[in-house]
Amino acid sequence: MRKALFLVLLFGVGAFAQLRVLVIDQSQTLAESMRLLALVRALKPHGLVFEAITHFPTTPWTGEPVLFVVYIPAQGPYIWFCPPGLEANLPQPLQEAAQKIKAALAQAFLGVREVRGPAEDLYPLLLALHFGSLGVFGRP
Repeated sequence: MRKALFLVLLFGVGAFAQLRVLVIDQSQTLAESMRLLALVRALKPHGLVFEAITHFPTTPWTGEPVLFVVYIPAQGPYIWFCPPGLEANLPQPLQEAAQKIKAALAQAFLGVREVRGPAEDLYPLLLALHFGSLGVFGRP
Protein backbone atom coordinates (compact mmCIF):
# COMPACT_ATOMS: atom_id res chain seq x y z
CA MET A 1 0.00 0.00 0.00
CA ARG A 2 2.95 2.35 0.55
CA LYS A 3 3.81 2.20 -3.13
CA ALA A 4 0.25 3.10 -4.04
CA LEU A 5 0.18 6.08 -1.72
CA PHE A 6 3.55 7.29 -2.96
CA LEU A 7 1.95 8.06 -6.33
CA VAL A 8 -0.86 9.91 -4.59
CA LEU A 9 1.62 12.10 -2.74
CA LEU A 10 3.19 13.17 -6.03
CA PHE A 11 0.16 15.31 -6.87
CA GLY A 12 0.99 18.98 -6.87
CA VAL A 13 -0.60 21.22 -4.25
CA GLY A 14 -2.12 23.41 -6.95
CA ALA A 15 -3.72 20.46 -8.69
CA PHE A 16 -6.85 20.69 -6.57
CA ALA A 17 -8.53 23.89 -5.42
CA GLN A 18 -10.99 22.86 -2.70
CA LEU A 19 -12.75 20.24 -4.75
CA ARG A 20 -15.50 18.51 -2.77
CA VAL A 21 -15.79 14.75 -3.10
CA LEU A 22 -18.60 12.63 -1.68
CA VAL A 23 -17.58 9.09 -0.78
CA ILE A 24 -20.38 6.57 -0.37
CA ASP A 25 -18.60 3.76 1.46
CA GLN A 26 -20.57 0.57 1.83
CA SER A 27 -17.49 -1.65 1.95
CA GLN A 28 -17.65 -4.24 4.67
CA THR A 29 -14.04 -5.21 5.15
CA LEU A 30 -11.51 -3.56 7.39
CA ALA A 31 -8.86 -3.78 4.67
CA GLU A 32 -10.94 -1.77 2.19
CA SER A 33 -11.86 0.79 4.83
CA MET A 34 -8.19 1.22 5.72
CA ARG A 35 -7.25 1.66 2.05
CA LEU A 36 -9.91 4.35 1.72
CA LEU A 37 -8.80 6.09 4.92
CA ALA A 38 -5.17 6.14 3.77
CA LEU A 39 -6.22 7.52 0.39
CA VAL A 40 -8.32 10.29 1.94
CA ARG A 41 -5.52 11.26 4.33
CA ALA A 42 -3.04 11.40 1.46
CA LEU A 43 -5.28 13.53 -0.77
CA LYS A 44 -6.67 15.95 1.83
CA PRO A 45 -3.54 18.14 2.00
CA HIS A 46 -3.85 18.70 -1.75
CA GLY A 47 -7.08 20.66 -1.52
CA LEU A 48 -9.67 17.89 -1.69
CA VAL A 49 -12.51 18.09 0.80
CA PHE A 50 -14.13 14.73 1.53
CA GLU A 51 -17.55 13.94 2.91
CA ALA A 52 -18.27 10.29 3.63
CA ILE A 53 -21.57 8.54 4.10
CA THR A 54 -22.46 4.86 4.37
CA HIS A 55 -25.90 4.93 2.80
CA PHE A 56 -26.89 5.45 -0.81
CA PRO A 57 -28.76 8.78 -1.13
CA THR A 58 -32.36 8.49 -2.28
CA THR A 59 -33.82 11.79 -1.07
CA PRO A 60 -32.95 15.37 -2.11
CA TRP A 61 -29.44 16.30 -1.00
CA THR A 62 -29.27 18.65 1.99
CA GLY A 63 -25.48 18.75 2.37
CA GLU A 64 -22.90 20.85 0.59
CA PRO A 65 -22.85 20.24 -3.17
CA VAL A 66 -19.90 18.20 -4.45
CA LEU A 67 -18.06 17.89 -7.75
CA PHE A 68 -17.36 14.16 -7.69
CA VAL A 69 -18.95 11.08 -6.10
CA VAL A 70 -17.05 7.88 -5.35
CA TYR A 71 -19.36 4.95 -4.69
CA ILE A 72 -17.91 1.82 -3.11
CA PRO A 73 -20.65 -0.82 -3.01
CA ALA A 74 -20.70 -3.54 -0.35
CA GLN A 75 -19.76 -6.21 -2.88
CA GLY A 76 -18.50 -6.43 -6.39
CA PRO A 77 -15.30 -5.87 -8.31
CA TYR A 78 -15.78 -2.15 -8.99
CA ILE A 79 -15.54 1.29 -7.46
CA TRP A 80 -17.82 3.70 -9.31
CA PHE A 81 -16.41 7.18 -9.99
CA CYS A 82 -19.16 9.65 -10.84
CA PRO A 83 -18.37 13.14 -12.17
CA PRO A 84 -21.23 15.57 -12.92
CA GLY A 85 -21.21 14.54 -16.59
CA LEU A 86 -18.94 13.02 -19.16
CA GLU A 87 -15.32 13.66 -18.24
CA ALA A 88 -14.53 14.87 -21.75
CA ASN A 89 -17.13 17.66 -21.33
CA LEU A 90 -15.75 18.93 -18.00
CA PRO A 91 -13.51 22.00 -17.86
CA GLN A 92 -9.83 21.07 -18.27
CA PRO A 93 -8.86 21.49 -14.57
CA LEU A 94 -11.72 19.20 -13.52
CA GLN A 95 -10.75 16.65 -16.18
CA GLU A 96 -7.25 16.56 -14.75
CA ALA A 97 -8.55 16.31 -11.19
CA ALA A 98 -10.91 13.48 -12.18
CA GLN A 99 -8.09 11.55 -13.82
CA LYS A 100 -5.85 12.01 -10.79
CA ILE A 101 -8.55 10.94 -8.35
CA LYS A 102 -9.31 7.86 -10.47
CA ALA A 103 -5.61 7.02 -10.68
CA ALA A 104 -5.22 7.40 -6.92
CA LEU A 105 -8.25 5.17 -6.30
CA ALA A 106 -6.90 2.58 -8.73
CA GLN A 107 -3.54 2.56 -6.95
CA ALA A 108 -5.06 2.39 -3.48
CA PHE A 109 -7.39 -0.50 -4.41
CA LEU A 110 -4.97 -2.25 -6.77
CA GLY A 111 -5.84 -5.91 -7.05
CA VAL A 112 -8.97 -5.55 -4.92
CA ARG A 113 -11.34 -3.47 -7.04
CA GLU A 114 -11.29 -1.74 -10.40
CA VAL A 115 -12.24 1.94 -10.75
CA ARG A 116 -14.83 2.64 -13.42
CA GLY A 117 -16.09 6.01 -14.59
CA PRO A 118 -18.47 7.09 -17.35
CA ALA A 119 -15.76 6.56 -19.98
CA GLU A 120 -15.48 2.88 -19.02
CA ASP A 121 -19.04 1.92 -18.13
CA LEU A 122 -22.63 3.14 -18.45
CA TYR A 123 -23.49 2.55 -14.77
CA PRO A 124 -21.46 5.50 -13.37
CA LEU A 125 -23.16 7.79 -15.87
CA LEU A 126 -26.59 6.57 -14.70
CA LEU A 127 -25.48 7.02 -11.08
CA ALA A 128 -24.31 10.56 -11.87
CA LEU A 129 -27.71 11.35 -13.40
CA HIS A 130 -29.37 10.06 -10.22
CA PHE A 131 -27.05 12.12 -8.00
CA GLY A 132 -27.64 15.17 -10.18
CA SER A 133 -31.42 14.78 -9.86
CA LEU A 134 -31.02 14.78 -6.07
CA GLY A 135 -28.92 17.96 -6.13
CA VAL A 136 -25.67 16.31 -5.01
CA PHE A 137 -23.50 18.00 -7.65
CA GLY A 138 -22.53 21.65 -7.41
CA ARG A 139 -20.99 23.99 -9.92
CA PRO A 140 -17.19 24.29 -10.30
